[in-house]
Amino acid sequence: MKSYYPLAVGNTWTYKTQDGRSFTNTVTDLNGDIFTMMNSMMPRPQSVRRDGDSFLADNFEPGNFQLFLKETPEPGETWDVTFRANNINNILTLSVKETGISKEVEGKTFDDVTLIEGDMKINVNGNIMSANYVVQYFYARGVGLVLTTSSFGDSVGLVSYELK
Repeated sequence: MKSYYPLAVGNTWTYKTQDGRSFTNTVTDLNGDIFTMMNSMMPRPQSVRRDGDSFLADNFEPGNFQLFLKETPEPGETWDVTFRANNINNILTLSVKETGISKEVEGKTFDDVTLIEGDMKINVNGNIMSANYVVQYFYARGVGLVLTTSSFGDSVGLVSYELK
């Protein structure tokens, strides 16, 4: 079975933002079980590791590995990503909304896509409040992340990729 997030040194994914800019994510290194990824628009590398059926990353907070994707996601499954940013405790509740769907992105149709939706909340002195922000991640088996959209109306779509 092909992976929803194929990881190998040298893999690259190029994305286009809604305003026409582009950026590339590249797997640059493997140290033990941790892959290093560089995003051409970000100053710091991100780390990703696979733990059995789960993918964990420190995208939101350096060194704080959080579950972001499962290899065998089940619709209705949910989990929380907790992290601290800008001195605020954040909770991103991820929910598997659909699996096995097709999705057209930048003129190309991807099959066996899983949609994971994230609902952002903040924790202020123990009070959980909605941040009024929802993000959708579309992962295609054998390709990786193909589209990200949000309730702010923005989108980031995959335009090309190379897997080693």
